[in-house]
Amino acid sequence: MDEYLESDSVTEASGPELIFTTLVEFVEEYVSNIMRLPDDGAPLAWCPSWWAHPEAVVRLSTMWRSMEYLAGDPALGMSVWWRDHVDPHMRMLRDPLTGPFAACQRARTHVDQPTLPTDVPPDEMFDHPAYSLEAAQAAEAPTAEEIRNSPRPWLGWIALTMPQPDNGTNG
Repeated sequence: MDEYLESDSVTEASGPELIFTTLVEFVEEYVSNIMRLPDDGAPLAWCPSWWAHPEAVVRLSTMWRSMEYLAGDPALGMSVWWRDHVDPHMRMLRDPLTGPFAACQRARTHVDQPTLPTDVPPDEMFDHPAYSLEAAQAAEAPTAEEIRNSPRPWLGWIALTMPQPDNGTNG
């Protein structure tokens, strides 16, 4: 997790100047000052150790990066940012029943939560170009007719519409 937080602090020399240069700065100087927890006991969750929750780090990073991008649009950028990024992400983060901070809110202290359990899928299940970069690089693009006549046409359409991987020949 520390590597992820550190990697977010890098600014691109060729891009526009960032408003916040790190995720930590964005959360501590902006998010924590504009978002509030109600004093009346309304059920909203938050954990001061937000950085210890991988889902929170990813959602807050998404909010930060989208804000940096959309802030350049003086007409609608921030409205779009609030509507499409802040509202849904903060609603999920602060959900007192299912959000990543829910257990912390109930315990009134940080609680490490287990990751979701997963089983290993069968090898052949995801060997389709729609699910694997390796399969996409090895496969030739199917024709529309081949897709229509295949037993799983939706996979063919996904594979056909995916951007082709750059193997060093473009540009």
